Amino acid sequence: MKKLALLLALCMLPLGLLASCNGTENVTSSQPTVSTESETVSQEESIVKTPDPTAGEAWNDLYADEGAGLTGPDSIYDLSVYENGNEADKVVAPGANTDVRYLFAGETATRAVVPAEGYMLTLPGVAEADFSLGKFRSQYKTENYCLTVTYEDQNPYGDNQNGYDLYMREWLVEQIDDLNFLSKNQIMRTRAVQEVVVGDYTVKTYCMKINLGAKIRFPFYQIAIIRPTASYEYFYLFVMKSDAKMLDEFDAMIASFAEIDRVGVPANGFTSYEVKANPNWNAETAAYYESLMNRTDVGFGAFHQGNDDTYTNWLWGEEAINATPDVYMTYLHVGWYDNLSGPEEVMERAAKHAGGDGKNGKPIFNLTYQFTVTNNATGGVYTPMFDILRGKLDDHFRNLARALKEYGKPVLFRLNNEMNTDWTDYCGMMTLIDPDIFQMTWRHMYNIFEEEGVDNCIWIFNPISTSCPYSNWGEAMCYMPGADYVQMLGITHYQMNNGTNGAAPASFKAMYTETANKMLPYFENHPWIIGEFACGAGGEAFYDWGKNGYIFADPARNAKLQEQWVKGMLECFRNNQKPENAFCKNIKLAIWFSCNDYADADGDGQYDEVTNYLKLDENTMGAIKALGDYIRETK
Repeated sequence: MKKLALLLALCMLPLGLLASCNGTENVTSSQPTVSTESETVSQEESIVKTPDPTAGEAWNDLYADEGAGLTGPDSIYDLSVYENGNEADKVVAPGANTDVRYLFAGETATRAVVPAEGYMLTLPGVAEADFSLGKFRSQYKTENYCLTVTYEDQNPYGDNQNGYDLYMREWLVEQIDDLNFLSKNQIMRTRAVQEVVVGDYTVKTYCMKINLGAKIRFPFYQIAIIRPTASYEYFYLFVMKSDAKMLDEFDAMIASFAEIDRVGVPANGFTSYEVKANPNWNAETAAYYESLMNRTDVGFGAFHQGNDDTYTNWLWGEEAINATPDVYMTYLHVGWYDNLSGPEEVMERAAKHAGGDGKNGKPIFNLTYQFTVTNNATGGVYTPMFDILRGKLDDHFRNLARALKEYGKPVLFRLNNEMNTDWTDYCGMMTLIDPDIFQMTWRHMYNIFEEEGVDNCIWIFNPISTSCPYSNWGEAMCYMPGADYVQMLGITHYQMNNGTNGAAPASFKAMYTETANKMLPYFENHPWIIGEFACGAGGEAFYDWGKNGYIFADPARNAKLQEQWVKGMLECFRNNQKPENAFCKNIKLAIWFSCNDYADADGDGQYDEVTNYLKLDENTMGAIKALGDYIRETK
């Protein structure tokens, strides 16, 4: 059913209609509201509602949907109109360059009409909408459920069945299709996986429950992938979490789904997150954060696997960089399989190599903490994410919180970097295709730290530059836990520089302009850190896709190109307040990931051939000297 009459009919509605919907004044917010399991949708039960004849007339003319709770004009009580993500105080018609959406509310059901994404459907109950991230997703909520709907058309494998099936297996249902994964994470199916034809659409559904979920408000998950049967170009993704099994309601909602002509461009309901320093920080941390906000050069640090003292002393010593790093970075995971990781070892490293407060000349401690016990081996494994929701790791987090509080000095706390990927144990594919779980676990840990009086942690949200899977549901902002829980943005982008033709790789400016263009609209006032990065010097093996195999070469053959890349980066930093370098004006710190990537290039079963030469060592002295010169001049 495709109709274009909405443009004219809705313009005829009285301007006072919206104000009568709930008996309250509409307020447009510049900040996003984040869907959480802890939210309660307000319902003014004391107000006696009667059908609104004008809303009903528009409904009858345009979107009549026999059954599914709305049967005609006499069953339409309210109409809410949203423009570019925010509830409007007047009726607005959809336009080519705007995002206008409508909620027709009945007594027991709600009809959502979203021209910008070309669909409408009937929701159970009197639902409210969250379109703050409307560029990527729509959320509909009652006190019993939260439904996320996304339009997906970014499959790079081709608009045919083979390409579609490959995308599904690799980038959407790999985990929820895996009974081993479900078992290890104590998730049960509430209905067998189904694929059926409903009208013009092929619908595949996955219905599950997170067991032992007494502390989880919405433990039931009903997921649907809806594709026009005659096409593989796009699909709609429904992820509905609820407080009880809602299979009948879910099936009825799918049956009510229909496409309409697309009019408009999906848009978010806000421009930028507000910078919110934690009011509970101690004086040293507050002062250090303020210095970051005002900094106009870039401080450096480096991470090396194992944090080997000999290497660390060499890298920063007279033979190499010959300067004290601004930041000392290390990693800590929840654990290693059945053994939880205590904070003792990393705190010993911090005491030995860090201890900085921004004024005493010592490095600031930067801890990257990850919710994994397998070092992010994602294939059918246990992920801590569901046990965090269950509250099983609360004492473990409290132990870490107390250790960081005792440390006392400022800590750059980077939690669960590169979450918008398919290779971390906390990515959306590992959490029932629901990035809200990432948000909830982040806030859960943050609140534990607050309860323990941690007053020295600056929390860093660090997605990767390009979201993978290519999707709307998995975009970085869908993982953002909220302005109250994040004080700094982390960005990540690598230049592997392992080509063979001697051509210069994409420059730092080209790469990070792309990254900045994605993040500046959301974090234009936050301090930024390049949480990890590097430009490689080559590699002793690289994969040739044309020959479908590895080719061996001189591992440091591109060291000169690496040096040129680093010098180009440093020139951007030296001039980062100039308009032409606005892309990096927010970058305050950068951490070189001084570790090589390895592969089994020769087929002997050993992953011992360097495929990306990222480590700073005796073979990369050009890059080291350039970094050293810059770091010393900024001291």
